[in-house]
Amino acid sequence: MTVSFDPSLLSAYYNARSGVTAAADAASSTTSAKRYVPTAPWTPSANRTVSNDPDLMTTAVKNAMVGHKLVDENAAKLDLTGASDDYKKMFALYQGLDTLNGVANQINGKGLTSVDKDRIKAVFAKGLSEVTSYTEGLKLSQVRLTRGDAMDKAQMAIGVAKSQPDYATPALVSGDVTQPVQAFQGDVKFNISVKRIGVTHDIPIDLSEMGTTPRNMANVVNFINDKLEASGVATRVASQRIPGGDRNVTVGGKSVKVGTNPDSWSLKIKVDSGDTVTFKAAATAGSVYLAQSVGNPNPTTTTGATGKVTTTPAVTNSQIVKFQTDTTAVAAPPQPAGASNWVDGRVWSSDMEKTVGTVHSTKVGPDGSVYVLADVTGKVSGQDIKGAQDVALMKYDSAGKLMFTRTLGAASNASGLALAVSDTGQVAIAGKVTGTLDGATNGALNSGDTGSFATNTDSFVTVMDANGQDIWTQRRGARQNDEATNIAFGADGSVYVAGRSQSTMPGGSQIGGWDSYVEGFKADAAGKVSTLFTQTVGSAGADRPGGMVVDGGALVLANNEDGHAVLHRFDLSSGTPTETATRDLGDLQGGDIAGLALNGGQLVLAGSTANPALAAGTVSRAQSGGMDAFVAQVNSDLTAAATDAVAYYGGAGDDKVTGLAVSAGKVFITGQAGSDLPDAAAVGKKDGFLAQIDVATGDIGFARRFTGKDGYATPTAIAASSTGASILDQIGLPQGTLNTTDSQQITAVTSIRAGDQFQVRAGSTGTLKTVTIDSNDTLDTLATKVRRSLGYQAKVEVVTVDGTKRLKVTPVNARDTLEFFGGASGKDALALLGLSEGVVRETVTDKNGKSTPADGNGQIYGLKMDKNLKLDTSQDVSHALAEIATAMGVIRTAYQDLKTAAQPASVTAAAKAANGPVPAYLTAQIASYKDALARLGG
Repeated sequence: MTVSFDPSLLSAYYNARSGVTAAADAASSTTSAKRYVPTAPWTPSANRTVSNDPDLMTTAVKNAMVGHKLVDENAAKLDLTGASDDYKKMFALYQGLDTLNGVANQINGKGLTSVDKDRIKAVFAKGLSEVTSYTEGLKLSQVRLTRGDAMDKAQMAIGVAKSQPDYATPALVSGDVTQPVQAFQGDVKFNISVKRIGVTHDIPIDLSEMGTTPRNMANVVNFINDKLEASGVATRVASQRIPGGDRNVTVGGKSVKVGTNPDSWSLKIKVDSGDTVTFKAAATAGSVYLAQSVGNPNPTTTTGATGKVTTTPAVTNSQIVKFQTDTTAVAAPPQPAGASNWVDGRVWSSDMEKTVGTVHSTKVGPDGSVYVLADVTGKVSGQDIKGAQDVALMKYDSAGKLMFTRTLGAASNASGLALAVSDTGQVAIAGKVTGTLDGATNGALNSGDTGSFATNTDSFVTVMDANGQDIWTQRRGARQNDEATNIAFGADGSVYVAGRSQSTMPGGSQIGGWDSYVEGFKADAAGKVSTLFTQTVGSAGADRPGGMVVDGGALVLANNEDGHAVLHRFDLSSGTPTETATRDLGDLQGGDIAGLALNGGQLVLAGSTANPALAAGTVSRAQSGGMDAFVAQVNSDLTAAATDAVAYYGGAGDDKVTGLAVSAGKVFITGQAGSDLPDAAAVGKKDGFLAQIDVATGDIGFARRFTGKDGYATPTAIAASSTGASILDQIGLPQGTLNTTDSQQITAVTSIRAGDQFQVRAGSTGTLKTVTIDSNDTLDTLATKVRRSLGYQAKVEVVTVDGTKRLKVTPVNARDTLEFFGGASGKDALALLGLSEGVVRETVTDKNGKSTPADGNGQIYGLKMDKNLKLDTSQDVSHALAEIATAMGVIRTAYQDLKTAAQPASVTAAAKAANGPVPAYLTAQIASYKDALARLGG
């Protein structure tokens, strides 16, 4: 049989196998007769360029690595006489992006040293800056390119909360809403206080007055509303339906819907405008709030039937758990239906977002709320963070509802290690930070944002008001690593900090190794903060503060000094600390100090030790073996006394204490259990524990051993309140005043710090104006700034979307364009506001149904490329490559649109026809050619 070959079809087949379509070849054939636009550099048939020739790309990347420019208009050759310079500029940008892509790919090479990677990162950063500058200064006549996006409006993707006049409890009943509600059963008595225009109405609620009426949702709502109406107040309660949603099961690793869950109902407090509503229980009990990590912290591996090993990453999450610690006046909390890992006494548990890492500290505020200080590695409560890790302060009410989240706003990396709440409700946090921290007052010896010490940590201190709004921030560190680990308020509002440093702190000295330090800060009436003192404390070995308290006019530091538990007392009356006493409690033998607190006129110190004979007085409870918890109680002046005592708690295994809390004379410790504990059998694989210890007698009061997801629970922080539990917990209502408003300050409700910026421009030829965020800015004041910076050519509104307030910017006139640019790395407010970089313009629809700019000028194409791309992690590399690829694709689209517009309609129609479905006879013929080629060795 004779086979007839068609060379053009064979060529098409070979090109198809190389990833080039027959249509592209057909287009080349058409344009070879007459070209209407220059040949693009990415076209295989074009002259050799970095975008179609691997050898030239290799050369371009090598040149970039030795400092050559990436964007070169002279290297962008046009093969069509008289073609617009737009093509040369677009081709130059495209090849620059292509080369930048090649540089980024070098980071994935094998056998690279850290020096090699740093060099690649530096070249990439330089090339990105070059491409960014070129794009932002690019002027084209036929089209317009913007590095950002092309938009019809600039509107925040995140919102600032409006006033929320309603408060809803968790679901109290599911399914049949007419059935009695468990939360309403028993001795349910509380008081609702409603204050309006200076007049307070106290409304006692006692559900026993309902008599034999079933305590279901409707009946209880009516009963309470009758009481409120009789008191002449407008605030009301109501039931709120919570849709059940789909009921799914997992089958073969996939979620399958098998029905619908029943609806649930909660109790809603509808606070009338102008009312202030407060809940107070008739009786209260002690409570403890624990922060813990749950879930298996270790990756797991499984081997399949084929021998393939699969590794599942560790999945943990943080929780806040509330315990009621006595039942003298308040009945024990019931076990909620479906509660997992429940233990007697647990009131509620609240899972935190997956981005929340270690919780380092918890404290109970004067209003009964609970403050939580944690590290976060991503968006939290809708707020983006700037760097890899930031600090978040979260406030919960006593019922477990999150009231607000505040982030520090560190540009690189930060950890929050210490938390204090004053009697007036001010909050102070402290920790360590690297990179930029806008708005902070910097010390003389900070590691800095750049330079040889830039990767070292600095200590920071931030003080906020009761709404979580920044008052002041101090960043005061040494050249080497340092961190602030403890913080406390003085009676006069002074703030005292303890930490440790590897080199000399400003105003301090160096003893050797890691040295501990204490520092004092005070703000004057004008808000100016002064450093009162800095004093180094410690030994020639490695030192670490474990706790600090302010005792009247004195400061007491618990310090781990080269493995010993040492107490230092300083007199602060002169303004500078004078050490008046020191007490060494002995060698911790591998243990550590977990906390220090005041209990009347005595100090309570807790931690872990293998030493059965600490020098802390009478041993009221003996050590059990291994590493045990210890609680020591000594005079606050550090003199030895007959009342000094130490109690140990633990079993034969190693037990670790992670937190100490003292409330109303009761001492609580928490931590991770070893193998066994007194009267507490193991529950999971790694359990947590909570224990109340009478140090004088060694008696154990309230004690629980518990576990979490996958059999793992690791408590990390503890706070206690002598009145935190009540019948209100059972209903899901908080003690204290309902807070129906949140801060409106941008710096409070986002990760933006005072001094962060973005830029705007009205029209492509306008002047770039910088918008700087001030500490007191709200959306309303920001709108005024943006309006003014855009020369009043923009309509800037604060609109409501999904119940939150957002900024929206549109052109005043159809022919106006507005441009938005992000701020410098580490200072960019635009992204944290949820606004995109790019051009805002109005559009019209032309006769062909295509959307075009209303100003009548060329189409606007948004490259959507971030100017702050990095290659620090594998995720960063993937993100950078994807963004560059997107930008290159946009340029190809712009070129294709120009090409379509330049060529006659008949040519365009022919090209479309060439791209239509391949006739059946040609498909069969190609199949025959494929077989023939295979026989020929193709």
